[in-house]
Amino acid sequence: MGLRLWRMILAAGLVAWLSACDSPEVASAPRPVLDSNAACLANLDQHHVIYDRVKDWSEPGGCGIQGAIRVKRDATEWSRATLMACALESTLYTYETTVLIPAAQRYFHHNVRRVLNMGAYNCRAERSEHADRLSQHALGRAIDISGFELDDGTTISVLKDWRGKGERSEFLHEVAKGACGVFSVVITPNQNALHRDHIHVDIGPYKLCGY
Repeated sequence: MGLRLWRMILAAGLVAWLSACDSPEVASAPRPVLDSNAACLANLDQHHVIYDRVKDWSEPGGCGIQGAIRVKRDATEWSRATLMACALESTLYTYETTVLIPAAQRYFHHNVRRVLNMGAYNCRAERSEHADRLSQHALGRAIDISGFELDDGTTISVLKDWRGKGERSEFLHEVAKGACGVFSVVITPNQNALHRDHIHVDIGPYKLCGY
């Protein structure tokens, strides 16, 4: 076989090899999958949220938490350590820093020292006309807030102050309305008697501003 023919064969082989290297199947190396829970926890650490990591779990009926944590303190103190999903805490931190704390400073010229809550995780169905749906509480993605304590000792109660008059009532209505821009669902005493003493917020797939 002549030298010229050998050169042609080698050139053709080189072109084919380069074309294969340029194809998506060869050139695109597998990208690492981002662990959303790890990213969420890193975000909490960056904001100095105090929490305990809890082992994730799931139950046959669908209850359980992925990215489970027990929050002790974030931008404010909590009335009790609260079990929830990291994604909920991340949203709560945003809510506190962009809605809740600025509103308290405007209305009372004080900071919020403590969020009073009635718990987050609860393995149950929705208490609504959709009783066949699993509550976001059952996934640690909802929390019930009963009030707030300011750094001067003032306590603002959903039960006592929501339907009252004056700045405490106005404050509660403003922070509930502001929550609609942060959370998926917000349910207040205006919605039904079941929520007469708390504001429900969650990060579920549905949308409702029950302000």
